[in-house]
Amino acid sequence: YDFGLAAEAIREGFTGRKAALGDLNVNAAKRGYEYAKTSFGGDAFPIKLRKQPLSGKRMMIRGVQAVAIAKLKAGCGFQTYYPITPATDESEYLESHQKDYNMIVVQAEDEISAINMATGAAHAGLRSSTSTSGPGFSLMAEGLGWAGITEAPGPVVVLYQRAGPATGLPTRTEQADLRFALHAAHGEFPRIIIAPGDVVETYYDTFDAFNYAEHYQVPVILLTDKFLASTYQDIPLFNGDNLKVDRGDLLKESDLAASTDYRRYRWTELGISPRAIPGQKGGIFWTTGDEHDEYGHITEAPDIRIKMMRKRMRKIELA
Repeated sequence: YDFGLAAEAIREGFTGRKAALGDLNVNAAKRGYEYAKTSFGGDAFPIKLRKQPLSGKRMMIRGVQAVAIAKLKAGCGFQTYYPITPATDESEYLESHQKDYNMIVVQAEDEISAINMATGAAHAGLRSSTSTSGPGFSLMAEGLGWAGITEAPGPVVVLYQRAGPATGLPTRTEQADLRFALHAAHGEFPRIIIAPGDVVETYYDTFDAFNYAEHYQVPVILLTDKFLASTYQDIPLFNGDNLKVDRGDLLKESDLAASTDYRRYRWTELGISPRAIPGQKGGIFWTTGDEHDEYGHITEAPDIRIKMMRKRMRKIELA
């Protein structure tokens, strides 16, 4: 390829008083370029890079930025996190834009708090999300189960995979957490897992994740990795014209006024119950991490337990 392209890119990172450093780096890159050209040129290295003609506006973007931008597009109003590589960059990006998009970003004291705050916000009517990596997701497992049994409309959990186990290799990529995401938390409850394959898919899949969370009233896990999170790609601008927000079976106060027997966990053929937001007149309900009846009251009755388990699992079976 034309070395001038690389030289231009290097110098863009060293402007003003750092221009001399730019020249040093260009010279170092030039020596490496000439060595590779001499040692591996011709047929020895058949891959050739050529400048391609481009049309339309394009952008250089990383996976973490695509996730963050999609959250803003989807109307996410509440984001929680505890700093961890490589997920932190996404929340920091959102922090820099939260005032412009009516969003609240909270750095929690730990991942346990982060998942439970996000679930609480979902119950309260906000589209909510949290982002983490392997060790942090381990701490979120119990909170994920609470979101499952309470049929919260979320949260969307973005799980940035990195090499494990334990601390593992914090700055290296790995795709080893699919089974973990499938089975995190004890017991059984429905969840949706989405695994985008590139930056473009990451944007659209993140937007869809919020629709799935509210429509089916389940936690949704967006499964990505360190490589996709941190790698820049040159892509066309996202097209959000056809993206529509689906808030699911969300009741209005006029709907509640027409009923005197609101049951938050009402049995339906699809397993999805009409949802009220706390504070709505006529929409009082109980929320608990224990098994419960259609009103949310704690119960250990075997027949109700079986019925509620079937109700929750039915949502995914009929999706």
